[in-house]
Formats: sequence, C-alpha cells, structure tokens
Amino acid sequence: MWDRMLDGQFLSKLGGVGGIVALLSFMLTFFKKNQVITSLTSSKIERLISSKEKRTLIKISNYIVYVILGFIVSVFLTLLYFNLGMNEYVTLVISIIGTCLYFIIVYISLTKNSVFDKRFSRLKNFKLSLIILMVQILCFFSVLPSFLANSIAEGSLELTLDKPEVLLVNLTLTLFSLLFTSSMFVLLIIMTFSQLREKFSKYDYECFYVLDQEYEDMKWFIYHLIDKEHFLLGNSEYIHDATIFRTEERSKILSEKIHLLKILKNKEELIEYYI
Repeated sequence: MWDRMLDGQFLSKLGGVGGIVALLSFMLTFFKKNQVITSLTSSKIERLISSKEKRTLIKISNYIVYVILGFIVSVFLTLLYFNLGMNEYVTLVISIIGTCLYFIIVYISLTKNSVFDKRFSRLKNFKLSLIILMVQILCFFSVLPSFLANSIAEGSLELTLDKPEVLLVNLTLTLFSLLFTSSMFVLLIIMTFSQLREKFSKYDYECFYVLDQEYEDMKWFIYHLIDKEHFLLGNSEYIHDATIFRTEERSKILSEKIHLLKILKNKEELIEYYI
C-alpha cells in the first residue's frame, strides 16, 4: 500500500514534484537567511556576543530541528510497526512502560538524594539516567505510530487510492498528528534532559569576564548586550550581587582576552579557562 501512495497520482494531489521542490527551497532559503546552521553550531562565546534576538533564534532553530527529526522518526516507526503488524495490546504495554520510565526519570532528576544516588556514583547515575531516558523516549514516540499502524491494518483508518479525497484528508490528519505529538515530546525531552544535566553537572554556574586595564586584579563580568553595540558589565559573577556596573563597547570587549569562569557546586573551587 505504501509504495502505491508514492506514485504519480498521489504526488499530483499534493501539488506534484514542483510543490515539494518549492517547499524544500523555501526551507533552505529560510535556514540560509537566518543562519540557522551557524546558530546551531555556535560556541558559548559566540552566543554571548549575540543579540537577544539571535539567542532566541538559536533556541527556536534548535527546537525546530529536533521536531523535524522527531517527526521523521515517528513516520519511520509508523511504517515499521505497520509492517510488523502491531496490535492495540502492544500499544497499551508501550504506553505503560513509557509512563513508568518517565516517572522514574522525574524521580531521579528532582530528588537530590534518590535511591540511585545512594547506590551509584555520579557518572554511573548519569549513564543509567540516559539509558532510561532513551528507552522512555522510544516508548513515547512509539505510542501514536503503533496506534496508527494498528488502525491502518484493521481498516479503521482508510489510506487507499480508491478514494483520493479520503486518502488526502486522512493522510494529512495523520501527518499533522505525528508532527504535533513530536513537538510535544521534544519539548518534554528538552525539559527532562535539562533537569538531569543540571543535577549531574559539577558546575553550579559559568560566566565570562575581562580584566580591568588599570587594575588587573579587578574582574569585570560580562552579563549581556544592552543594545547592538554595548555590553553590560559588573563586579560580581551574579548580576543580582553586583554593586558596580558599567557599559563597554562590543568592539573593545572582543579585542580583549575573555576568560571563562566555571563555579563548582560547592562554591569553594573555581576553574578558569582562557578564550
């Protein structure tokens, strides 16, 4: 059935090959114009010197790329489960396993001294959490594809060329459903992984600073751009603890040696890097 859906009749219903090429061209033009690839691969210092709008674009670009990848995985799983002949009981089992694993991940990420923390080292904890998270992700992404595959196999979701109008409507709804669930699952994964990374990271905070030109023991910490050409600086790692502020031109900051300061969670040790 799926190979028949890719023939010329079905493509003509979607606007033909020209429509697909036009869509791909638009996406490539958008990515190139907004420097999405550059944004995704930018370093920490490059993101620091970027404007608020550019940093927002980086986050949005990351999310869009992850959603597209999730959507591709969802479509692949739907085709796979259709060929494997999934049934509703398997879908129910996948849902239960995924939900249980999700609660385990939430327990690990939010509990400072969980059962796993007492038994394993930080590194083993993190590896175990990633394994559980990966299996949970696979379960979550499998729920709708397995349900759709079962519906197609049983005929409750009709995807045949005998009724082109019904085919187009059902296929569109199917793809939009996969896209919507992918976007929701990606958002959930990002939030969960951020919590895990925050828990298992050795560092509590990291920031950038430059040395004062007159007093080299004086550090000016770089907070953010206040406009396109000026940075806000202060005399403390944390902006809310700073008592002295100043602005500095972007070109001057970039001409100086920028230092990266990583503060460990015990806040007693400092690790410094030079950029």
